[in-house]
Amino acid sequence: MNDPGWVRPGFAAFAEERGTAGTLLAELSEGVATLTLNRPERRNSLTHEMARDLLRGLVVASGDPQARVIVLRGAGGTFCAGDDVATVERWRHGDRAAAPFDHLTSDAYYLRICEAMLNAPKPVVAAVEGAAAGAGADIACAADYRLLADSARIGSCLVGVGHVGHAVLMSRLVGPGRATEIYLTGRLVPAAEALAIGLADRVAPAEHFDKELAGLVGGFAQAPTRAIGLFKELRERSWGQPATTGLRLQDAYHLRTHAEVQDSGEGLRAFTERRPPNFTGD
Repeated sequence: MNDPGWVRPGFAAFAEERGTAGTLLAELSEGVATLTLNRPERRNSLTHEMARDLLRGLVVASGDPQARVIVLRGAGGTFCAGDDVATVERWRHGDRAAAPFDHLTSDAYYLRICEAMLNAPKPVVAAVEGAAAGAGADIACAADYRLLADSARIGSCLVGVGHVGHAVLMSRLVGPGRATEIYLTGRLVPAAEALAIGLADRVAPAEHFDKELAGLVGGFAQAPTRAIGLFKELRERSWGQPATTGLRLQDAYHLRTHAEVQDSGEGLRAFTERRPPNFTGD
């Protein structure tokens, strides 16, 4: 993070800097900031460089008002197979160069990526094709919305390498009992089951996946972004609190909506005038 180039003026500049040939691709189009993991030959498993750049891209997109929604996806028909196992094994023997961990703190980058997704003041969509396994499953679980291709699978695989996994984020989606079963068996949950248990929000035919994704995120890009950011902040602050505490927080955030969200006025006017709202994201 000491790199003076860590934060750029905006996501468009970040995307231009990334180019079209690196392990992380970036694009900004009509309010949609897309981050694509680009190691298809290794099923988009995370290396130090890729994970660091993904975290940086999330930070830049989160702070750019031109980015109204963030999309994470993988190239080559796979979302993310998790951390690159070969680099992790080298890290265990003292070679710290390529493993997807912070060189100063040894924090797993995927956990910091999940934190950035949860803290992003705008919707984050995981567009899952193929497998989302290990760290890739946690990243998918950190998204606000998971769109899965009907051929996609999502799960743990971590028990097979003697690691813990998914006790936090997956448990929030499917409950601790089901998350434990998925971890203990190491299985990948097929898309139809993922939808049934709440691990997916929507499943699309693989042949129509890009069209379904474009329609979904296009709608999110026209939504009241500032209000969504406050909802996410409230969601994280109220999680695990007594209901009465949560309700007090919700009331405080309702007042903040009226005071801070310009789109709330437009939304009320559009409702009374019986027309579609024209949200700016402010």
